[in-house]
This record gives sequence, structure tokens and C-alpha cells, in this order.
Amino acid sequence: GIACGWSETSRDSACEAQSTLGDKSIYSYGLTSRSKTEPPRVFLIDSMSFIFRAYHAMARQRPMSTRTGIPTAATYVFVNMLNKLRQDFSPEYLAAVFDLSGPTFRDEQAKQITTVKKYDAATKQYTEVEYHGYKANRAEMPPDLVQQVPYIRRALEAYRIPILSQQNFEADDVIGTLARQAAERGHPVYVVSSDKDMLQLVDERILVLNPPKDNLICDAAKVEEILGVPPRQVIDVMALRGDAVDNVPGAPGIGDKGSVELIKRFGSVEAALEHAAEVERKSYRESLQNNREVVLQSKKLVTIDQHVPVELDMEGMKAQPPDAEACRRLFGELEFTTLLKGVLPDAGTASGAYEELKSEAALDALLRQAAKSMLAVALVTNDAVPAAAAKDAEQESETESESTDGAEVAAKAVTGDLFAAAAGPAGSLSSAAASGVASIGVVTLGLSAEAGKGVRGDISDKSKFTSKIEAALADKKLMKAVHDSKTAARTITIEGPVRDTLLLSYLLEPTATNHTLPQVALRRFNVQLTGDAAEAADYTGRLAETLWQEAGEAVLLKVYEEIDLPLAPVLGRMEEAGVRIDEAALHTLSERLGEDCERIAREIHQRAGVEFNINSPKQLGDVLFNKLGLPKPMKYGKGKTVSTAVDVLEELAQHHDVPRLVLDYRQMAKLKSTYVDALPQLVRPATGRLHTTFNQAGTATGRLSSTNPNLQNIPIRSKQGREIRAAFTAAPGHALLAADYSQIELRILAHFSEDPLLTEAFRRGDDIHALTAHEVFGVPPMTEISAELRRRAKAVNFGIVYGLSPFGLSQQLGIDMKEAKTYIENYFVKYAGVKGFIETTLEGARREGLVRTLFGRVRPIPDILSKNANMRGFAERTAVNTPLQGTAADL
Repeated sequence: GIACGWSETSRDSACEAQSTLGDKSIYSYGLTSRSKTEPPRVFLIDSMSFIFRAYHAMARQRPMSTRTGIPTAATYVFVNMLNKLRQDFSPEYLAAVFDLSGPTFRDEQAKQITTVKKYDAATKQYTEVEYHGYKANRAEMPPDLVQQVPYIRRALEAYRIPILSQQNFEADDVIGTLARQAAERGHPVYVVSSDKDMLQLVDERILVLNPPKDNLICDAAKVEEILGVPPRQVIDVMALRGDAVDNVPGAPGIGDKGSVELIKRFGSVEAALEHAAEVERKSYRESLQNNREVVLQSKKLVTIDQHVPVELDMEGMKAQPPDAEACRRLFGELEFTTLLKGVLPDAGTASGAYEELKSEAALDALLRQAAKSMLAVALVTNDAVPAAAAKDAEQESETESESTDGAEVAAKAVTGDLFAAAAGPAGSLSSAAASGVASIGVVTLGLSAEAGKGVRGDISDKSKFTSKIEAALADKKLMKAVHDSKTAARTITIEGPVRDTLLLSYLLEPTATNHTLPQVALRRFNVQLTGDAAEAADYTGRLAETLWQEAGEAVLLKVYEEIDLPLAPVLGRMEEAGVRIDEAALHTLSERLGEDCERIAREIHQRAGVEFNINSPKQLGDVLFNKLGLPKPMKYGKGKTVSTAVDVLEELAQHHDVPRLVLDYRQMAKLKSTYVDALPQLVRPATGRLHTTFNQAGTATGRLSSTNPNLQNIPIRSKQGREIRAAFTAAPGHALLAADYSQIELRILAHFSEDPLLTEAFRRGDDIHALTAHEVFGVPPMTEISAELRRRAKAVNFGIVYGLSPFGLSQQLGIDMKEAKTYIENYFVKYAGVKGFIETTLEGARREGLVRTLFGRVRPIPDILSKNANMRGFAERTAVNTPLQGTAADL
């Protein structure tokens, strides 16, 4: 099948449905294989159940869409659900069942109900309330989900899964009928759904499979455990409790608990109605007596019809391998890079005439062709990743979210999997590798001068071709195409005009997951590169032509030529220089932090009255919420355990010492493991210094990120954090210099907005936060501003820059939302130019679908017109912030 992946643009926590493949999901149910004598299994997918779950799961995450603005989150999760189903169970027969638009037989049935009698607490009487019909309360499908349904159907078609439906009936009825027919033929049937309505179908051969619940299999015993009654009584329970979503009235006032009690006592709805007078609880008794016909009609509405005029076609439902080409087209169109990469191992393999460089005549011919067009260069090395570097890469989760994709780029650069060639510091083709700049193993050089052709050669040692290649790379008139000039500069040197396809790809697609050569080639040409240097050079040349033209059309070449390309060798020299740390000081700090952790752990255990694993969220939650009885939060962590995240502990710390101490323990342990113990392991023995990797293509705004280790994230706020920073030292005879802009983003805001108050304040050198305190909070001029008031003013200033809502500001300052809203409104009254800038920026983003920095760097804002309020709100905040943050990054 197609590999399941969850790494698209920071979506590792997409939803419960992503649960990783593990022992529990396969072996505990014994469903991945079957006895040879057992009839083949039939899987019936409740498609809309999957689709809505996928949609609502991703609604809590960052928006997901293509560059052209097509929403893709639900499609992405749905496809991964399919992948997981195929991988976990290898279905022999399967089909996806959909509802059709238009009325069903239930709409006619529901017309028998005209009113429902509900108890009115004010009058203490039952009054008739008009009934508006079956599913009358159901909201229309969200527009951004409507857009995705056709793509989901295409995904099913690409997987060769038949799509079934029947006019005048719901998907539940089609599933129920097919399940019955398959069971009657002796097949085990799995109804794939998270809808509890389906539990009424369960019998000896029909089970309900709920993948988002860790592949929960519901047999008769599990149904009774979940609902309190066996499958044969599920309809009766549902008839009493009703269904608000489908507007099934049931017996008003008899909820989940009451319905189970009554059915367990009387056995059925009919019996409960017949013996209503015997029910002791008045509200239950009167609801049954006043709504007899409504309850009976409700039972009809919730009953799945298992005799729909549809025939089971086993041959048509037989599982088949996916249509690789259809998958490639769909995943390419939706920009599902990880899924695209997993479409069959040999799919989309690059093609071309690639060979060893064997003669000077062949090299001369290639260089003559390059003189007419361009020389594409690529390097492939076999470097090994040091253990410490690999460990550091795992710890990069602390890096800001927009920078996480940079970690993968850096890791690939270390391993030599990042195909590259160069413009960089002085050095020769053969000598740079031996200079100690980087640990290079066998280096293969790829050269190409025309699409579809390329040669490769080992350049670890001097060869008869070296001098001619060096001369060509030094030719200041010859155009070169390279990928990641900074990384390749560790090995070779190129002079003259350079088209760096990594930087060009980043300029054109700043929100793409990553910009390794294989990924860019996959996105652009739908091919998977094999690692052949000649092939890499060929595709570097092809990309250089395409990306250069697109960058010109997008007016991005000025940014490329004046900022991004000249910066690459500067960063390369910074990486080569490295930074010195005092390992002895860190060792001393590590011992002290270890002692502090042990001391705090002892105090936690003492105050909790029990010893437990503080690092286990499950054990910690048990102590906090069960043993100590602290109030449980509404949120859940992984594995459906009650959350013990930082924000939860901070709230609980106001009530008890244990959560406060746990926060202290976590901070100490994190500092020790992430920095104090890890940094010395990353020191390069040859230089005795830390050598980070600076990523130019790691964030959507143009900011740099740093990995292996992340030197942009060294803590400073705590005493221990400052001690870690103090361990970064200058070599004897040198000094460390810290330089920073003052209020850079607010100054850029003043420039863009031309707000007179803001602009003049900066020109005079005023304290901008004190000014905001005076203007927004109404503090009289010349009055000294307290530290707390200045902190609030600072939060408002930067809240405006980052698009903070009244709710967000209220949470940050610990004030009520009304007060926060007043602050923001006062700000816009005083700084009217800022309000105008925001409105103008949003208008432009809605019109063009993108925003630009002062220097012309572009960021697409595809969700700016989304019908989904969450997606649109995030897009609006991004649109306002990017010109400010991006311009600061460019500066």
C-alpha cells in the first residue's frame, strides 16, 4: 500500500486518528492475518463519519492548504486514515459508503411528528413545542469542507476503493444492508465508523471498528460496556434519549443514564411505554406518558434499515493495489509531499543518460555545451552523523514552530544527503575537503550541461580532470547552477554567477516543508531522485531554469541577488568559525542541577505522600487529580490521559505546592538535558568549538534558524539560563560583542504605518512602552510609569504586531476580556495610522493572496478568504505580522 506519513508542515499532532502503528493496534486484536479456512473479511467505511472527524480534528491545528488556497486538512487526515486502515488490517474486501444529497425515507417518517411535549419549569406543566423535522437543526457543511469532498472521493478512486450510495437512503442503511448480506454469506464484517448508531448492527459476525480510538473493536460485550445494554437494545436506548444532531426528539428529559435504566428494567421502548405508570421518577414517567407516539416514531428514525435495494458485489469490492499514477497526480496537486514520496518505491523515478566521467574529451564536450547555457554542479558525500549531533537533532523540538523544517535540512546536510554545489570561501576542489572545514568521506561530483544528461566522478583525490573542472568553476563568466551553495562551499569553490536552487525554491515557496533537492524535484517534477550525483546535477540544472524564470516573474530576483545569495558564504564562514564554550563550567553546573533535581524530587514525593515517576504524565496525573484531588482540566494529553502540560500545572500551582515544584523540576531537568549536558557532546574535537548550522530556508518569514545545536534558543530568563549563556566564552585575547536593534519591529511598524505619534516618538528617542502606557491607559504625562504598567504596555505594543486578540491579551496579562478589548480599542484611537496600515495590508492580502516585506520577499496567505473563521483569523494575523517580522529578518 501507500506509506502513512504525518510530517506535513508541522502536523505531528494532527488528531487522534494519527495514532502510530504499534503492538496494541495490531496484535492485541489478532486482525492483521486470518486463518486460511476463515472466509475473507469485508470492511465497510462510513465515509462521512471519517470525513467530519478528520475535519474537526484538524480545525484545532494550524490551517493547511495549497499555495493556491485549496483547503486540504480533512483530505490529508482522511488519506492517512485510509493508509492506517490498510496497513493495520490488510482488508480483503472493502468499500466506502456515502450519503447522497436530497431527502430520504426518514424525512417522510419524521412528518408523522408535528409537536413534542416538553416540561416547562416556569409553568410546571408540559407544553407542546413544534417539531421542525428530521435533521432540521443540522448546520450546513462548512464551505471549506465542501471543497475537500471531491478530493476525498478522488483519493478513494485512486486507491481503487468502490464508492457506494443509494438514493432515498442514508449511508447507515446501505452499510447495514451490505453488512447483513455479507454476514449471511459467512463473511466477518467490520463496519469502520466512529458513529454510535452503528453499534445496533453488532452481532456474531458484524463488528464495529473505530480507528481513531486506537482501532477499538466493538463486539457485543464491548457494546454493552460502552452503552450499558447489548446490541439488540441499542435502538431502544437511542429512541428514548433522542439525538440532538439529527433532531430525533426521543423522550424529552430522559437522557443517557435514564434511557439505559429504563431499557434494562423493561427490555424495550414499547414495554417502557406500556409500564410508564410504574416509573417512580416523575419527570421520566410524565415524559413517557406525554410523548408515546413521538417515542415510537423516534425508534423508527434511529433504526438502520437493513433491507435497502442494493446488492453486495464482492468482486467489485475486492481490495486492489492503489493506482500509483492517480495517487501521484492527486498528492502532487494537493502538495502532500510526504504522501507523494511514499507512492510505490519505483514510482516517478528520475530518468536520464547518466554515466561515469571517463575521458577528457567527454569533459571538454560537456564544458563547451555549458558555455552555451549553464553548468549544473552537484555533490554527494557519505558523511556519518555524529551520535551527539543526532541526539541534538531529536532535541530540536524546542525550536520555534516555523523553524522545525530547518532541522531536517540541517540533518540532511550533515549526512551528505543534501545534494549541493557552491559559491563560498576560498579553497580548491581537492584541498577544501582536507582543510578541516568539514569531515568529508568519499565525494562524488556530478556535472550536467543539458537536461537529461549528466556525468559523475570521484573527487576525493586529485584526478586528471580536476584542473579543468576547477578552471570551469572559477570562470567568472560561466553561469553555474547549484543547490545549497553554503553547504557545498565546505568542499568546492565556485566563482561567478550562481543560481542556487535551494534559495530560489525557498523564495518562491517559503511555506514549503523543506527545500532539499529531492523534495524540490519531487514537488516540481514529480520524480524521486536516487542519490546519483549525475542525476542530481541534471535536476539541479532543470530546476535552475524553471525557478529562475518564476522568481523573475514574481519580482524576487532582487531579494535573491542582494540578500539571500550574498548571505550564504557569510553564514558558511560563521559555521566554520564556531563558538567556544567553557566545558568545565558546564560540568560544574550539570552536577549542581542534578543535585537540585534530586532535592526537588524528594520534596515533591514528600508533599504528595507517595513516590512516583515525576516524568510520567500518567503517574503525575494520578497523583494530582486522584490522590491530591486537584481540579481536573478539560484538556487531555496523549493517550487520552488528563493533561499535565505547563499551562495546566501553572493553574494548579495556585492551589497546591506539588504542581509548582513539578514546574521547577521540569525546568531544571530540561536545562540539564537539553543544554548543560548536550552542548559539550557537540564540540568538534578538531577545533574544540561548537559548530552550528544556520538555515536560510527554515522559516516562512525569512528569519534564520539554527540547528545542531540551536544557538538561537539558549535560555536567558532564569538564573541557570544565564549561567549557561555565561559558559559561551571568547578565546584568549578576544572579546564577545553583542549587537541588537532597538525595538526593530515597532520601528518598522512606524515606517509602514507612518503614524505621526509613533514616528515622532522614535525620532525623539522616547520610551515607546512608556508612551503607550500614557496614551492607552490614560496615565497623565510626566507621571512615572511603574514596571507593571510598562509590562502591560509592552504586551499591548507587541500584541498589535502579532495580531493578539482581546482574549489572547487578557490571558497574557491576567485581566478580563472586556478590559483587554478596551486597551486594544484605545490603542487604535491613539495610533490611527497603525489601524490604517493593518486595514490596507489585509485588503492587499485579500486581493493578491500574499504579502511582501519592504525588500520584496513574498509570503503566500492562501487562507485569507477562507470561510473557516479559525483559518481566516490565523491568515489575517500572519498577513499583518509578516511584513514587519520579515522586514526585520531581511535587515
